[in-house]
Amino acid sequence: MSARLTPAALRARFVAAATAKFARNVPDFVALQQLVAANGGTFRNDHGAIRSADPAVRALFVRAARAFGLQRERSYFFPAKKLKSFDLQVIGDDASQFKIFVSEVDLEAFPDDVAALIRADCQTQAQAVDHGPLLALLERFEGHGYLVEADADALIAHVVERLMQRNGPPLKRATLDAVAGVSGEAASALALGPDFNHVTIDVRAANFPGIDAMAEAMRGAGLRLLPAIQGAPGTALRQTATMAATMDTPVLEADGTLGVAPTEKQFVEIIERSQARDADGAPLWAQDGTPLIFRNFLAANAEKIFDAASTRVPHC
Repeated sequence: MSARLTPAALRARFVAAATAKFARNVPDFVALQQLVAANGGTFRNDHGAIRSADPAVRALFVRAARAFGLQRERSYFFPAKKLKSFDLQVIGDDASQFKIFVSEVDLEAFPDDVAALIRADCQTQAQAVDHGPLLALLERFEGHGYLVEADADALIAHVVERLMQRNGPPLKRATLDAVAGVSGEAASALALGPDFNHVTIDVRAANFPGIDAMAEAMRGAGLRLLPAIQGAPGTALRQTATMAATMDTPVLEADGTLGVAPTEKQFVEIIERSQARDADGAPLWAQDGTPLIFRNFLAANAEKIFDAASTRVPHC
C-alpha cells in the first residue's frame, strides 16, 4: 500500500521544491546559503512570500496551502504600496513552522484604466493554464486528509511549476510602465507572477548571535542590503533583506515584438524572532513554560521589506 502523506509531509515537500526553484533563479540566495554553511549554521526557511494581482489565483493558492496544513490568520494593509496582505500559518505555539506571506494587488486602489490593464493581463495568464488536475487532487485531499505518493508528487509539481508561475505571454510594456507609475511593488508582482518573491533565513538557525551580526557578515560578503534593519533591538520581530537584482524581463512591445525591461523581482530576507508580548507589553509563555516566540508579522516591518523588490518607471 502506498504511503499516506498528511499535511506536514506535504508541506515539507512543498517547501523543498519551492525553495529549490527559488535557488535556481536567485544567485544571492545560493551565496547566502554558502555563508550560512561556512558559519556552521543550517538553513531554515522561516517563510516564503508571494504577490498576486489575480483574486482567483490567490484563492486557489490558499486552498492548496490548506493541504500543507497552512491556514489564513492575520491581515495586514499597505495603502501606500497598493497592497493588502495576510499570513498562512500552522496554528499553534511553534514559531519555527514554515509560513507564507501573501500579498494581493489592491485593484480598487488603482485608477480605473490601470486596473483594467492589470485585469487584462491576469485574464491572459489564466487562459494559458489548466488547473483542472490541481483541483482534482485538492478534492481528493479534502475528502481524505492525505494523498498517496504519486498524487502528492503531482500536487507539489503543479503548485510550484504551474500555479506559482506566469504561464501565458509576457507582460505588455505599456502595462508594466502604467502599473509601475502607481506602485513599483505591484509592477514587480506582475513581472514575476505568483512565485516566491523572497524566502527567509532564520538568523539563529544560521548560527549567528543576532541579526546585526548576520547583516554585517552579509555586507562583508558583498551582498547589498536594505538601508536599515526593521524592528528595534529587543523587540519580537527583526528583519532585513537583500536588494533584488535588476533583471531583464521579457515584455511585449506596442508593435507586438518581444523586448526586455529592467525589473526587480526576487530577494532574500533574514529574520530574528523573539518572545511575543501581549497588548500590555507582558511577555507570553507557551503551554510548556518556554517563551512563546512571535510567529506572525508586523506591518511596519513589512512596509520596508517590500522596498527590496520594487520596479519603477525607467527615466530616459
